[in-house]
Amino acid sequence: MTLASRLSSWLPVLPLLGILAMSYSLDRQTQPEADKPDNRKLHTPDAIVDNLTATTLDQSGMPHFILQTKQLVHYTDDDSTTLSAPDITALTPLQPSVRITALRGNVSSKGDLLELQDEVKIVRAASPPLSELVITTAYLKVFPDKELSQTDQAVLLKDANNTVNAVGVDMENRAQTIKLLSQVKALHVVTKN
Repeated sequence: MTLASRLSSWLPVLPLLGILAMSYSLDRQTQPEADKPDNRKLHTPDAIVDNLTATTLDQSGMPHFILQTKQLVHYTDDDSTTLSAPDITALTPLQPSVRITALRGNVSSKGDLLELQDEVKIVRAASPPLSELVITTAYLKVFPDKELSQTDQAVLLKDANNTVNAVGVDMENRAQTIKLLSQVKALHVVTKN
């Protein structure tokens, strides 16, 4: 058999092979791609910082907020940040310092809201004639730029002479006001001098 006769015997098969190749190509193009993992959908951290201390300065360059935390974890999927054992101190000139601690916290993606949970404790330092004030609750929302803190949970307020139980509180550090929202029960103890 000569080369020409061999090629002529394959000639009828060539269009069939071409059709088969095109069918395979079209099949590959119409099949859905295998799902690739989308890391944006996973709630995995992109940054972890242990034993962090961060200080925010006021317009005059003086410390305004000091944040300490055992661990800060940032997540890319929702741009959120979690804090382990956050400890925040607010310093305002001519006012007593305010320190807030909790077991855990979450910072919003814009940094304008801090949610503290579990054993939240607020301590306003003594400043004569005021004694130290300690407020405890299970949950607290803090708006640092507004110097405002709020909760709708049960709160306990204690100073040298008073014990107050309530549900819900709004606190404004700039105005130095505390507004109790409901179910207020107070006990005042007169001390002898």
